[in-house]
Amino acid sequence: MAINQELLQLLQRAARSQTEIRLLNIYKGLPLLYETTIEAVGGLEISVPSSRQHLACLFHQRETYLQTEAVPFLIRSQVISLNLAKEAATLSHFEVAKPQIGKRSQIRVEPEEALAATIQFRDSGYEMPAALVDISSEGASMYLPAPLFPVRQFKVGNEINVSISFPDTLSQRIRKGAARGGSEAKVTLQANGKIASVLLEAQENRYRVGMRLFFHPLSRAVVLQYIAQRQAEIIRDLRLLSEELYKRHK
Repeated sequence: MAINQELLQLLQRAARSQTEIRLLNIYKGLPLLYETTIEAVGGLEISVPSSRQHLACLFHQRETYLQTEAVPFLIRSQVISLNLAKEAATLSHFEVAKPQIGKRSQIRVEPEEALAATIQFRDSGYEMPAALVDISSEGASMYLPAPLFPVRQFKVGNEINVSISFPDTLSQRIRKGAARGGSEAKVTLQANGKIASVLLEAQENRYRVGMRLFFHPLSRAVVLQYIAQRQAEIIRDLRLLSEELYKRHK
C-alpha cells in the first residue's frame, strides 16, 4: 500500500472521531498554528477549515503540515485548492515530514533583508562574510556561496565567533553610545558559538549553516527586541496578504 494511502487512512480515522489536528506552517521563520478538525474526506483528499490569515499563508506556500495526537509524526501535505467563502482548504499528496520540522524550541524570524555577518573560527583565525537569513535568541542560520565554501572549517561542533550588524534603531535605549545617524545606522553585536548543521542547497549553489550562539546579556536584549519587532512586522504582513487575497477573489 502506498504511503500516501496509509496516511490518508490515519486521517480518515481522525475525521470519523473528530480528533483535533493542527495546521503548521513556517512563515518567514515564524511558526503559525491553527487548531481544527477534518471536515470531509473524499478520494485522496481531505478538507479542513482554517483562518483567513492561515489560508493566505497556504495560498503562497502551497503546503502545510498536519499534527495530531492520533499520529506520532508530522504529515506534510500539498494544498490542492482553497474555498475562501467557506474558509477551508483541500489537502492531498500526504507524506511523512522530515523529523526536524516543528522541533525548534525558540522563535526564529527571518529579516526583511539578509543581515550582514562575519564568521571567524577560533582555532585558525579564518574569517569570512556571510548573509544571516534567520535568527533566534540562541542561534542563527547563514548562507555562504558554494564556490568559496571552506568545507574543512565548517565542521559540526567547530567553535566560532560571529559578528552581526543590526539596525541601530533597535538598540538606542540599551546602548547609549550607538550611532543615531539615520535609518542606515547599524550596531554590530558579537557572540561566541558552535556550528550546529551544514546543508548544501545545490540548486541555489550555496550552503546553509546553522549555528548555536551565546550572546552577552545586553546583546541578547537587542536580539530579543529585534525578534519582537520582526514578529509584529511578519504578522502585519500576513494580515495584509490575507486582505489582498480576499479582495482579489470577491
